[in-house]
This record gives sequence, C-alpha cells and structure tokens, in this order.
Amino acid sequence: MLCISFIANAQDTEIPGISADRPGVATPPFISETHCLQIETGAAYERIKEGSSLQENILYNTTLLRFGLNKNTEIRLQTDYARLKTDSFDLIGFNPLIVGTKIKMAEAKGIIPAISFLMNLTLPYFGAKSFRPEHLSPSFYLLMQNDISQDINICYNLGIEYDGSNPEPTDFAALCLGYNLNEKLSLFIENYNYFASNSPPQNFIDIGGAYLLRKNLQIDLSGNLRLQQIENYVMLNVGVSWRIPK
Repeated sequence: MLCISFIANAQDTEIPGISADRPGVATPPFISETHCLQIETGAAYERIKEGSSLQENILYNTTLLRFGLNKNTEIRLQTDYARLKTDSFDLIGFNPLIVGTKIKMAEAKGIIPAISFLMNLTLPYFGAKSFRPEHLSPSFYLLMQNDISQDINICYNLGIEYDGSNPEPTDFAALCLGYNLNEKLSLFIENYNYFASNSPPQNFIDIGGAYLLRKNLQIDLSGNLRLQQIENYVMLNVGVSWRIPK
C-alpha cells in the first residue's frame, strides 16, 4: 500500500501522466485510467534487529495490478514472491493474494481534499502455507490528498487492518509530503504509523522519489527507517510502474 502520486504535466492533453501507488507506503486517492491495466512491480529488502536476533524480509517481486472500471472505480490484485529469514528458519514462497477496490468519493476543491475509499481482502487460500493468514483479512482505508501548489502536495491516509488471527484490528495513519522538481522527477518524505492494542506503536519514516521515463512508464526508489531504535531497522525499495494504454 504505497504513498505518493506524482502527476507530470502532460504534453498530450488527451492522456494524463501516470499516477502510481508506488513508491511510498500511504496510498494516493487517484483512480487508474478507465479500461487501462496498470502494473506496479518491484523488489524490497527489510532488515529488523531485536536484541541479538536478526530478521530479514526479502520481496523478490511484489506486483500490484490495477484496472480502471470507470472514472470512479478500480479493481486491484496483488501478490508477492517473498523470503522470511531468521536465526531459526528460512521460508520462501508466494504471499497470499490480496484483492481490492478503490472508489473515488470526492474531487479536490479548495481546502476540500481529493478523497477515495480503499478496501483490501487478503485471501487465506493461496500462496505458501507458512505465509497464509488463518482467516480472511480485510483492511479499510480513507485516502486523501490536497494540492498546496502545482508542485507540492500532501497525501494522508487513515485505516484499520486485520491480520487474520487477532480479532482486534491495527490502526494505520500516514502523512506524506510530495514535491515535483520538474515534469519528470518527483520526491517525497513520509511518516507512517501502526497502532495495536496489544503492542507498542510502530512509527516509521521513508524518503524517495520517482522518475517518469515516459508518460506510461515510471521508475522509483525509496528507503525506510523505524523511529524506535533507528539503527536496528532499514528497508530499501525499487520498482517500476507501467500503464498499458487502451
């Protein structure tokens, strides 16, 4: 689920620049182009150190497919080929399938942000058995964005996530500041947070950027840190987003 949408100034007025959910964690409210398939894929490495134990999460490939049904609705399908490695075990395989939809609720107007609703459902029937949740795992998010100027925008999310085993959800909140350096290169800095009733809050910051190679093709790079014990956590992401024209 990823933050910032950088829309380049289009040279062709009929086809807008690509709007990708990558590379951040928060998700922008914009819907994929009607009857266009958008593929957002990449790789990531996460390293977590807790005391003397070390955990490494590697996404060899994470792929999100987005298809615009109409100007207000898109459908989504996501899965990852992942590896989870600790001092005591080493697991590899596909993560469960995640199906979802994003629905536009309001256009931006003055101080009123662009608003969309995102719902995802993690299915426990597919993927490596070790990575599957016990039950269906829904998540719900309210996605918002304000344009401060032509080149500066603020994206923010609020949501709840279920993990498929704990009946109590985890609350999610994110705030992302984006800046378009020019028509092709954009940067962002983001804070995202998880709040669960049975564990301490987890607070993160990430920074990165995206480069528009073509109107339908964008590459990105970002890095993440955890604000609790910064030296014990790091995550790196690289990816590409490709919109297949009608």
